[in-house]
Amino acid sequence: MTMEQTKILFKGKRKKKSVNEIVFMVTLMAIPVLHFCVFWLFINIDSILLSFKKFNMMEGMWEWAGLANYRALWTEFNKPGSVLPRAIVNSFSVFLWNDFVILPISLFCAYMLYKKMPLNNFYKVVFFLPSIISVTVLTLSFSYMLNSFLPDLFMKMGIFDLIPFEGFFGSPKTAWWTILFYGLWSGIGGNIVLMSGAMARIPAEVQEAGKLDGLGLMGELWHVVIPLIGSTLATLLLMGTAVIFSYFLQPKLLLGDAAANAKGFTIALYIVNNVRDNGTPQMSMGATIGVLCALIGTPIVLITRKALDKAFPVYEY
Repeated sequence: MTMEQTKILFKGKRKKKSVNEIVFMVTLMAIPVLHFCVFWLFINIDSILLSFKKFNMMEGMWEWAGLANYRALWTEFNKPGSVLPRAIVNSFSVFLWNDFVILPISLFCAYMLYKKMPLNNFYKVVFFLPSIISVTVLTLSFSYMLNSFLPDLFMKMGIFDLIPFEGFFGSPKTAWWTILFYGLWSGIGGNIVLMSGAMARIPAEVQEAGKLDGLGLMGELWHVVIPLIGSTLATLLLMGTAVIFSYFLQPKLLLGDAAANAKGFTIALYIVNNVRDNGTPQMSMGATIGVLCALIGTPIVLITRKALDKAFPVYEY
């Protein structure tokens, strides 16, 4: 075989290999790109357009409505007895509860498990168990505990004043606090898993250096552990901002149709109930609220992320 024939054969194989590589890359990227186009791009564009439409019941079709949905939403917000103001307060309270109550408690518990406290294996099971059980089963167990077990216990103890007449989930004074307590009970485990994994990566030499410098238990937590797992903490804090506009399943399962009377609505639950209970005509109102949530939530997430990047710089170790 001459040199010229060898070059031609080599070019042919290289061209065939390039075609195979292109086919492989296209096949590899087709599914995620299609998923992005259908379930993100199309859905969001359609939601934005839907917020400017209304459903004509007489003709059975959608028609352009301009800003009518936004004006209707403003009217609903200012209407006496509207659940929207309370839904906004509840949604932001979940964010504050997650980031400033559940997360610090999770951090402390993860640190105690990391330091091999007595009975740490038992507490691992206690904390992790709610995280691996279905939320439906978990809410049913929690409802039974507060609706049946605790009232019976309080009655046997003669403590009648602690039992609300409408029940813990029916009274406006206790319903939302009960949901927040459920979030504390069920949310610690997942945070502990992530924090424990981050703490396990801390080099033993760093801990030894801290001990030589005279750091105690809490000193090590503040000066060594928190800075080194700062990226994990920042991620959990940032994820907490998304809860403002997505928290609905827990109050829906725990309160059911009593959410309005018990003042247990959230923004997401309001959207879900509008679309589910009222059908197609209210889909445009749900889309309108979704667009406003995106406009308000995007700056909140960006500002929070920038603040967290400054507060928790990433350390390589």
